[in-house]
Amino acid sequence: MIDLVVVARLAEQAAYAAGTHLRASRSRLTETLLTRRQPADVAREIRREGDALIREVVARHFPEHGFISDEDDSGFRDGQPHWVVDPLDGCDNYVRGHPQYAVSLALVTDGEPHVGVVYDPCRNEFFGALRGRGAVLNGMPIRCAPARSSQGALVATVFPRSTSPHMASHLAEVGRVARGFGRVRRSGSMALEMAYLAAGRIDAFWEHDLGSWNAAAGIVLLRESGALVESRDAEPLLLSRSLFACTPGLRGNFVDLLNPA
Repeated sequence: MIDLVVVARLAEQAAYAAGTHLRASRSRLTETLLTRRQPADVAREIRREGDALIREVVARHFPEHGFISDEDDSGFRDGQPHWVVDPLDGCDNYVRGHPQYAVSLALVTDGEPHVGVVYDPCRNEFFGALRGRGAVLNGMPIRCAPARSSQGALVATVFPRSTSPHMASHLAEVGRVARGFGRVRRSGSMALEMAYLAAGRIDAFWEHDLGSWNAAAGIVLLRESGALVESRDAEPLLLSRSLFACTPGLRGNFVDLLNPA
């Protein structure tokens, strides 16, 4: 039996190591003018280094655990705990110096995420959750926002890539949601938007073309904060490529806007 409290502490250590590396490594992006390297290539290199740091921290305590990330999506193996890792969620923001990126990691056992941590190194904010034990921000309990009217709600999304087959439908969804709720934001970091929903900073969120490394930690945070999170493509949450989340009272209106009759 894995002690989830021990796992949560380890997840924070790993996330902090990767987040500190992200901040310390941004100076390497300014050097690309001299080296003629592409900033995106350097950011991907930094991301891989962050992934390695997380694996190093975890492997010292749980060498038998598996890993899944954008760098290595080998899939879940039955009976083996897996760490689902995104060492840099919001890579485009990171490249430009826009302070909206995060480290996200979760422990998944038997197909369910049990521990989730999202760390924002720019604001030094740790969002964490243990299954069945609630969610916290820097150690203080958090809950999703109380019920409010659709017109008073704040909704967030992350746009798919311009080449995505979902781009046209997503733009149509943005139009309907903007008319229905009136306040739509896009930040470029799914992990932070899911954490913000858990903390009551926004009321709803949706995204297409995601991977399990984007969503696993956020799923724990949302469930433990009282928010709803659901798949839109009939797949289990960790395998879904399209999901939405919201406070319970907004579900009906939100679903109607995303999926009009």
